[in-house]
Amino acid sequence: MLKPIRVFFGIGIFLLVLAAIPLSITAEIKSSSYSTLKNPIAWFRTPAKIVGELLSFQKNARENQQLKNALGQRRYRDLQFQELKLENNRLTRLLGLKSAIPAQIRHSIFSRVILRSSLGWNRIILIDKGTRQGIKPNRLVLSESSVIGKVVLCGPAISQVLLISDPKSRLGAVIQRTRQEGLLFGTSFGDCHMKYISIDTEVKSGDTVVTAGFGGFFPKGLPIGTVERVWKEPGQIYQVAQIRPLMDLNQIEEVAVID
Repeated sequence: MLKPIRVFFGIGIFLLVLAAIPLSITAEIKSSSYSTLKNPIAWFRTPAKIVGELLSFQKNARENQQLKNALGQRRYRDLQFQELKLENNRLTRLLGLKSAIPAQIRHSIFSRVILRSSLGWNRIILIDKGTRQGIKPNRLVLSESSVIGKVVLCGPAISQVLLISDPKSRLGAVIQRTRQEGLLFGTSFGDCHMKYISIDTEVKSGDTVVTAGFGGFFPKGLPIGTVERVWKEPGQIYQVAQIRPLMDLNQIEEVAVID
């Protein structure tokens, strides 16, 4: 007896749900229709809003790019200023070194390094001055703090400088503290050795080495480098000193060629 009652009860609930669905749909349609009739512009609100957002995005993108460009230009100007400041400092030191040269041979030609080569054992730089500007072979070349080499070849507007670290380089030198003379050689390792130092001479690490001015061809007393270590070659009657140039020869940018 209970089973038929449960069946009829379930059927009744199902019919009530079906009756409610059309009423809900009809109410939603009526509400939507009334809203559209009341405000027909609502049909166009969504597309207009999208277009407005796109235009606003494009405007913001342009302004952002303009700000980036302005910032980039400012950074570029700051870098230029910093580079000019560093160059000015280097030239000031170079002028200070030039003032130590005797007045009768103080004529010098300032030049920029345009190329450096360290292929194999060669230690060479090219500078942007030549015979048109008065450059001649065998002229001593200075950096901002020391002697760095000599001119070996000249063209009309370019010259080749052999650095003191090149194995073919030879330069008369003196240990400033003891006045002991010797000959400065470049090595295949990119540094310098001072040979023919008397076995009786005391040489210390840190001693300053300057140009000897042999024969008056090069100015005397210009700084070259400092002593790193000293040793005696087997079977020889002289000492050899390893010399560290005062200037990093791989970072030379401006030089002065003295006459």
